[in-house]
Amino acid sequence: MDFRNIKSFLNVDTDSAEELGRLLADTLASDLKKIRRGIRDNDLESISFTAHSIKGSSGNLGFEKLSQLAAVMETRSRAGRLEGLVDLLLEMQRLLEKLENSLSGR
Repeated sequence: MDFRNIKSFLNVDTDSAEELGRLLADTLASDLKKIRRGIRDNDLESISFTAHSIKGSSGNLGFEKLSQLAAVMETRSRAGRLEGLVDLLLEMQRLLEKLENSLSGR
């Protein structure tokens, strides 16, 4: 995930793309903590709600892979299935790290 994807997806300038990327990264970091707690506490409703939020925000900014992972997580949690959610969470965390790296110029 690279914040420059936002620039081309939304046709905005670099500063705006970076600002949106930072907002997404901050929100995503917070949301992933909520999902971690939800998994720990077996709170499927919280997981589903948070995954739905991630699905929308990442999709609106052109991060299709993240949006797809969140959609799978939302579907599974709504169905009452915890299996596989940790793997999805880890993949989402990796995507967050890629976004953070692109924002810091690495």
